[in-house]
Amino acid sequence: MAKKFITFLGTNPYLHCKYEIKNKSYISKPVRYIQEALAECFCNDWSSEDEFIVLASNGENGSIKKNWENSSISKYDTYGQEFEKEPKGLKDRLNDLKLSCNVDMVPIPDGTKEGEIWKIIEKITTKVNREDELYIDITHSFRFIPMIVPSLISFLKTTKDIKLNSIHYGAFEVLGSNQEVCNMNLDERVAPVRELTELYSMIEWAEAVNAFINFGSGEELNQKLNIAKTNIEDKKIRNGIQPIINNVKKIDAALKFNNILELKKTDNLKLSKKIDISKAPNLYPLKEILPTLENYLYQWNDNKVENGLLATKWSLKNDRVAQALTFLQEAIIDYFIELFGWEDKKEYRSIINFVLQVKVEEKNKNEFFNSELKTWFVNNIDFALNKLNSFDNNFIKKLLKVNEWRNMINHAKQGDRKDIIKNLPTVFDKICEKFAKDLCKTK
Repeated sequence: MAKKFITFLGTNPYLHCKYEIKNKSYISKPVRYIQEALAECFCNDWSSEDEFIVLASNGENGSIKKNWENSSISKYDTYGQEFEKEPKGLKDRLNDLKLSCNVDMVPIPDGTKEGEIWKIIEKITTKVNREDELYIDITHSFRFIPMIVPSLISFLKTTKDIKLNSIHYGAFEVLGSNQEVCNMNLDERVAPVRELTELYSMIEWAEAVNAFINFGSGEELNQKLNIAKTNIEDKKIRNGIQPIINNVKKIDAALKFNNILELKKTDNLKLSKKIDISKAPNLYPLKEILPTLENYLYQWNDNKVENGLLATKWSLKNDRVAQALTFLQEAIIDYFIELFGWEDKKEYRSIINFVLQVKVEEKNKNEFFNSELKTWFVNNIDFALNKLNSFDNNFIKKLLKVNEWRNMINHAKQGDRKDIIKNLPTVFDKICEKFAKDLCKTK
């Protein structure tokens, strides 16, 4: 793992100014290139394993010739003021810093032709190794580069597990036009370096919520929430974040371990009413995505059957067939335990399918051989069968099919799995119509 600073060199005749990086309490000397300031501020203690990478365009009018090498650098600015008796390109200016890290210029096309943007992306990804820590500067990049940087970071996080440290932009334009800047003393030319890393966090928040809602993984979301909570001074906002953390953890564990009992009504969040963005600007993405998150969390209630059906629907939506069958089978058992008025005990739950088989004449009630439950069973079976009279046999057979499918998948038995994929959604809708009408339509 190494630190990599990736920066883009443009073709303009840049003016001298100082760059201020407030969170580093740093103000550079007057420099022509922002890369000088960034390298001095961030890379002065880097090792030979680390790298400062300058992407510069080749060709007659490219930035290699105009700003990397010395030959085209004028000692005058665009309005005739002399700045340097011996003007230097960025290559020599970085060499003058005597950095311990490697400085590498990577030639890239200018991106005007079809396919050249992919070449630029390839050049960048080739320079990045697994688990590298990236610093990125987009101040003098081509106009389309800020568009591809967020996607590129997400791609590298997935493919190379990189860590994003920071994204920088030198806001030279706040000083005014070039002519106005030329009329200013050098000490007055102080341009702020904006850190844009938090803007990328919008993507991270969205990805974290998506992973939780669509894939049942709350780890990334809770990591973001805990970091946010740690960095917030306002006690009211911190207290508002904690219930979300608790709820996400609870739902995450319930879906991960097929634990219907933990799929319960969640605490009332309403953090959107508690966040004062002026006190916690970094939480703005959370405020915007909170309604989506709250809708997902609030769907769970204290009804085990409904929660089981909702969990089944979620599993079907995400192609988790084994999980869907497990949740659905448990919802079926919970429904009939409640319908028969039986205590929710393991031994009573285990005979639900036997009772259903008796109803459709696949079993005879006299075949029940559990000696410990024999008396209880004899006293309860006729009442249970009478309750089942409101269900036709075709529907009961669908319920038994769910149990058959579940055993086939969960116990690695032989069988037609294509039949499950084809028919499970329809069977699920039929069960919902009986158990909780209109709750779980898959279409």
